[in-house]
Amino acid sequence: MKFKLLVLTSVLATLLASVFASSACLFAAYQPEEPKCLRD
Repeated sequence: MKFKLLVLTSVLATLLASVFASSACLFAAYQPEEPKCLRD
């Protein structure tokens, strides 16, 4: 019983980590357009 709980916890933690990692990568890849007043 203890082993099954450990496996379930590790699987859920892995899935949660992959969701957070993929959303962080999408957020970091977003490149907004530079305003005209800041261009050289």
